[in-house]
Amino acid sequence: MDGDQGPMRRPADVTDSTEPPGDGGREDGALPLKSDRLEEYLDTFHRLTGIRSRLVIESDSVEVTAHDSLGDVRGVEFTESTWLVMPSVRIRMATAPASGEEGRRLVALLRESASRLVASEMEARFFSGELADRYEEIDLLTSVGETLGSVIHLERAAGRLLARLADVLSADCAAVWVPEDGETLRRLAAGGTAASELTAEPAAGAREWIDRAMQMQMAQIRRRRGLAEDEGDRTLLAVPLRHSALHGSTLPVGVLAARGRATRDTFSQADVNLASTVAAHLAAAIENDRLARESLVQERMLVEMELAHHLQMKLLPDLGDFDGVADVAGRCEPADSVGGDFYHLFRLPGNRLGVMLGDVSSHGYSAGLIMALTMSAASITVREREEPSEVLRGIHHELVRKLESTEMYMTLCYAVVDPEAGRIQYANAGHPHAYRVSATGAQRLEALNPPLGIAEFDAYSQKEVEWRQGHDMLLMFTDGISECLESDRMWSDEGLTRMAMEQSGASAQVVLDRVFELAEPPGGVAADDRTALVVK
Repeated sequence: MDGDQGPMRRPADVTDSTEPPGDGGREDGALPLKSDRLEEYLDTFHRLTGIRSRLVIESDSVEVTAHDSLGDVRGVEFTESTWLVMPSVRIRMATAPASGEEGRRLVALLRESASRLVASEMEARFFSGELADRYEEIDLLTSVGETLGSVIHLERAAGRLLARLADVLSADCAAVWVPEDGETLRRLAAGGTAASELTAEPAAGAREWIDRAMQMQMAQIRRRRGLAEDEGDRTLLAVPLRHSALHGSTLPVGVLAARGRATRDTFSQADVNLASTVAAHLAAAIENDRLARESLVQERMLVEMELAHHLQMKLLPDLGDFDGVADVAGRCEPADSVGGDFYHLFRLPGNRLGVMLGDVSSHGYSAGLIMALTMSAASITVREREEPSEVLRGIHHELVRKLESTEMYMTLCYAVVDPEAGRIQYANAGHPHAYRVSATGAQRLEALNPPLGIAEFDAYSQKEVEWRQGHDMLLMFTDGISECLESDRMWSDEGLTRMAMEQSGASAQVVLDRVFELAEPPGGVAADDRTALVVK
C-alpha cells in the first residue's frame, strides 16, 4: 500500500524516524519503518543521477512506501525488483529511467545502498525499542554508582536505590538485611511504598527464604500463594550480597529481599539478574563503608596515641630544673606511641636529690596509664614520706588494686643521693638494672623486694651505699636497653657498666648517648620501651 502510515517514534541519538500510530496501529507497534533519512538520500540520488525511484518496505504482511519520486509512470519504462534485506523485512524498488550500462550501474548502486540503509534503520528501530522497554532498568543501573557516591550516609543511599529497584520489579518494598550478633539479621536499609511496614528484623515468613539465600548463596524465589492477602502469601525474591575480597575469596555480606505487589505471581530471571546486579553494587558499598569506618577509627586512634605520647613525654621532669643540683641526663623511648617506662627526679631538703626509675611489665596504652598514675602517686608520696622504703610502700598502696585488675606488675627503684652525707639510700622493688659506677668498679643496687603488684607488703627494705660527689655516677636503665645489648648471656649489663667506668670523667649526657648507641635495637625497631637515667 502506498499511503502514509503516520509519523513513527524518533529514537534518541539514532536517526530521524517517525512516531507509531495510536489506537489504529498494531498492538506491538512493530510497523514498517518510514525514514526521513532514507527518503532524503533517495531524493538526493534522484537529483544527482536523474533516476527516479519508488521504494516500498514490507514487513509481516504490512507495507509502507518509504519514497516515491516516480509519480505518474504512464509512458515511462521502469524496472521493478523485490528482495529480502533482513528476516521478515523485504523491500520492493521500481526505477526509471535506467537504460544503458551507466544506468544499470547506478541502479545497482541505488539498490545496494538502499538495502543497507533500510537494514540499518530497522536495526536502529529495534534497538531503540529495546532501549525504551528497558529504560527504567538501565536508568537504575547507570545511577547506582552516582547514588552511592553522592550520599554520605550509606543507609540513605541504599534506601534510594531500593525504592527505585522496588518500582522496577513491581514490588511494594525491598530491603537489605545484614547478619549481626550471630543469628540475628538487622535491616540496613529499605525502600518502596510499603517500606514503613518492615520491622527491624525480617518477618517469619520471609526469614526462611532470606536464610536460604544467605546459606546457599543463591537467589531464592517464593511464588505467590492464594490471593496474597498477607505478607506470607506474597511472592518474594531474596538475592545474596557477596563481596569479592582482594585475596580472591567471596565473603557473604547480607541479603537483598524484595516483596512483590499483591497482583504479582512471581519474579522472572531478568528480575533476578537486575536485583543481583544492584546487590553486587550494594555489597561493595557496604564493605567499602566498613573499611572506611575502620580506617577512620584507626586514624583517630593514631591521633589519640600521638597525643598521648606527647602528653606522656611532658609528664617526665624537665632536667634543666636540676642544674646546680646534679649533672643529670635521661631519655625515654617507648616501643609504641605510649610506653610503661619512666623516670622521675625530686629536689629534697638538705640539698638531696631523689632519683626514681620504673618499668611496667607491658607497653602500650594500658602501661602508659599505669606509668602516669605511678608518677602522680610518687609526687605526692615523696613529699609526705622521708625514707625510700616508705615511698615505695606508699606507691604500692596506691597502685596495687590497679595493677591487679590489669594483671600487670612494675619494677621500681628509688634512690636518694645525699652528697653532704656521702651516701645513697635506696629501695628497690625488683628492678635489676641500677648501678653506682666509679672509675674503679660498678656496684649493683640490688633488688630488695619483689616488683610492685606481685604481692602485698607491710614494709619495704632499704639499703645505704657510699657516694663520692664528683667521682661516682648513678646509672639506671630498663630491660628494653639490656635486651638490645650484644651478649652471650641474658640480662648481661657488663658492656654498659664497663663503658660507664671508662667514661667516668665524661658528662652525664655523653654517658647517656653511649648507652643508647650500644643498645641500638636490631633493624632499628625496639621490641620494648627503652629508658635510661644518668646522675653525676
